[in-house]
Amino acid sequence: MSSGNFTDYGVGDWYEDLCNVIRSLKINNIVLIGSSMGGWVAMLYALRFPKKVKKLIGIAPAPDFTTDLIMKELSKIEKKKIKMNGIVEKKVNKDFSYKYSPKLFLNSQKYLIKNINKVYKGEVILFHGSEDLTVPYDYNNKFFKNNNFPALINIIIRKADHSMSDNFSLKTISGFI
Repeated sequence: MSSGNFTDYGVGDWYEDLCNVIRSLKINNIVLIGSSMGGWVAMLYALRFPKKVKKLIGIAPAPDFTTDLIMKELSKIEKKKIKMNGIVEKKVNKDFSYKYSPKLFLNSQKYLIKNINKVYKGEVILFHGSEDLTVPYDYNNKFFKNNNFPALINIIIRKADHSMSDNFSLKTISGFI
């Protein structure tokens, strides 16, 4: 039910929204769950406010996807279009496509997890689908090599896609909440 156009925002905007909601509700000891780009936002929050987060769950999380996934996949023409303030549309399947705007890239740059030298020591569980065409199931293995999330569990669910909305995935994820 969010208002606005996706192309008018970036990760920094959604991170600020999350901070404002948590502050407004005055909640602590949070089980924070984020899906895809929301996983990036949730990871940011856990790193910046580790004492407020009890557990972090990522569902096909896509931290730093603007630089580590999208920018690497864009053609020279598409990159030029972004630089010229245009919007690039990438079709995922016959029913869905992503729209990438300059605002997404610019507003997300200072929120890259790879540039944050902080640690969240709480439990972190990241779920991935083996059939995810948006975020490869091994994409977050990089967190086994750095120190941001020392209590990391990475779970791959067979035959699940990016939405992870099949019954088996939902049942498995629910069991960890």
